[in-house]
Amino acid sequence: MARAIDRHSREPTRDDVVRLLRGGVWASLPIETITSLVEGGRVTSLSAGHMVYAEADTGGLGAVLDGLLRVYMHAGDGRQVTVRYARAGDLLGVPSLVGGPAPVFVQAIVPAIVFVFDADRVKREARADASIARNFAEESVHRLYDVLEELAGNAFASVRQRVARHLLDLAAARPASDGALIALVSQQDLANSVGSVREVVARVLSELRAERLVRTSPGRVEILDPVRMSRQLWSRMRDQSYSA
Repeated sequence: MARAIDRHSREPTRDDVVRLLRGGVWASLPIETITSLVEGGRVTSLSAGHMVYAEADTGGLGAVLDGLLRVYMHAGDGRQVTVRYARAGDLLGVPSLVGGPAPVFVQAIVPAIVFVFDADRVKREARADASIARNFAEESVHRLYDVLEELAGNAFASVRQRVARHLLDLAAARPASDGALIALVSQQDLANSVGSVREVVARVLSELRAERLVRTSPGRVEILDPVRMSRQLWSRMRDQSYSA
């Protein structure tokens, strides 16, 4: 797992970015190649709720250095569905860089730091170096797997995992002006949304409170640790056995 760059200690440097990528998604690439790829890029700080990418934007490439972002789609009636959460060490934008504008939006859920690459430079290097092109192909396949896992999660996730996802989605869709992540939802509406009953949802919320993941009041759930909350979500590769 990639280690986030501490936003409070100092401004991240390109060397920090190279180390993060070399220890994670680009572990198979020589360090000289990664160093060349980050040339011309810049570190960008994002506030909670900031829209990083909108549907049909020109493709770009970024690496998450710290924070939590979500990739989502929405329908014309305002409904949204999150297809991926991106954390420190993850790449953003590879499919759009390769295949053109993507039908998704990317939003920072909490204050985040993203390294934005010089997209033209990256494309040139990928055309000249088959190892980079292969890495991008593998990354695009992983994004497809994210979508498949999201579909599977709708069927296999526990009530706890469905509650965590629904709360994150509700809170991220309407971030508070002060940056707090608050889902305005009653226990009954939450139960209806995740296909359970109020008593089970109340127990799940009690567990999340005990773990200091949320703070609740009537009709209101504040998410205290979004990154840790996102790790509650169903994953085929994660050994979690919550029952409800």
